[in-house]
Amino acid sequence: MQNDLHEANRLSWNAATVAHNSHKGDQATFFRNGGSTLYPEEIELLGDLSGLDLLHLQCNAGQDSLSLARLGANVTGVDISDEAIAFATRLSRESGVAATFERADLFHWFDTARARGLTFDRVFASYGTICWLSDLGPWARGIASVLKPGGRFAFIEFHPFAMVFDEKWQPRYDYAPREPVSEPGVGDYVAASGTGLAQDGYEEGVVDFRNPHPSFEFNWGIADVVQALIDAGLRIECLKEYPYSNGWVGFEAMRDGGSGRMLPPEAMPSVPLMYAIAAARPKSAAAVASRRETVIRPYRAEDRDRLVDIWLAASRVGHPFLGEERLLVQLEMVRDTYLPMADNWVAEVDGRPAGFIGLIDSFIGGLFVDPQIHGAGIGRGLIEHAAERLGRLEVSVYADNGDAVEFYRRRGFVETGRQETDDEGLPFAVIHMARGD
Repeated sequence: MQNDLHEANRLSWNAATVAHNSHKGDQATFFRNGGSTLYPEEIELLGDLSGLDLLHLQCNAGQDSLSLARLGANVTGVDISDEAIAFATRLSRESGVAATFERADLFHWFDTARARGLTFDRVFASYGTICWLSDLGPWARGIASVLKPGGRFAFIEFHPFAMVFDEKWQPRYDYAPREPVSEPGVGDYVAASGTGLAQDGYEEGVVDFRNPHPSFEFNWGIADVVQALIDAGLRIECLKEYPYSNGWVGFEAMRDGGSGRMLPPEAMPSVPLMYAIAAARPKSAAAVASRRETVIRPYRAEDRDRLVDIWLAASRVGHPFLGEERLLVQLEMVRDTYLPMADNWVAEVDGRPAGFIGLIDSFIGGLFVDPQIHGAGIGRGLIEHAAERLGRLEVSVYADNGDAVEFYRRRGFVETGRQETDDEGLPFAVIHMARGD
């Protein structure tokens, strides 16, 4: 994850959100009068929402979130922009439409959500969202981790093929480039789209907006998105493409096909401008993982970044008491010191690293498994593999990580000692355990 670019985008969105909402008039009255900003495509993907818990990713200023709440969902919206979340919270209060809004970088929010035990029947994201994410792996795994068994992810987005063109419909950009695209800043696309994105009537608002903060976009192909969701253990239920864009006038001479569906000029051939995906979490993610092919093999240098991601996600779940700042310091040590020096073994599930064990002689320096597939037997398999090779095993576990202590006890480890501070002198008790002769 490229934190510096995410932070730059946060500042750019803070500025742009003010301009966007300046064109939309009295939105509280719009919602009090039963208004909705949703299009039929989203409603069809989501299905009946009555009484369901729904997570709205990158919810922007909350208009779609409140529209979803009006359909009966218990909505939690998350967005990186301070200005967007402040506006959404105020709009919820003033309109009387209940919803919860939280400001966070999405990747960090997923980790804290797992630690809080939050789960949802539906997860939803729409229109211009994933282009602000530097990595689709944590995004898809995060979605899978907060979906209830049998829950569904509904996603609708502008088509990456359309992003090949400039505003005059001339091919200019690579399809799904690997590097981030630097922009002058998030623009005032609401002003450019007029009534298409201001359903209660367009107001002039901010004129000639120029964003003082640059932004960075990450353009993902459809295959990138689908594969990330599959790798996260989700089952793709549908994939649709649409020859129009809802509300967005992204190119010159676009025409309104009715109900806000914007089409290319009549002289142009039809091209896909949006796509939608519905994906479901199986009833038991751990059971699905346990049925897949799992292989334990030696560590390779190219595993490093994936294992660091697993370490951080698992540490945020197991060691939240250390605090985010301390975990990020430890991450650097894991990446630069511990992984190179330890005897590491990797558990692959269907060819993708899902967990690892780091050994220093017979001491387990670390055992970490992707949190979304805890319970699939991967940690147990790594322990037994190490025990078969080495016989006696030793480990030190934070006493506050009760799940880990119990895990080792079930694997036959017994307590051999205890200290009141960790190896860095921090006031966290550590339990020493061992198994075998």
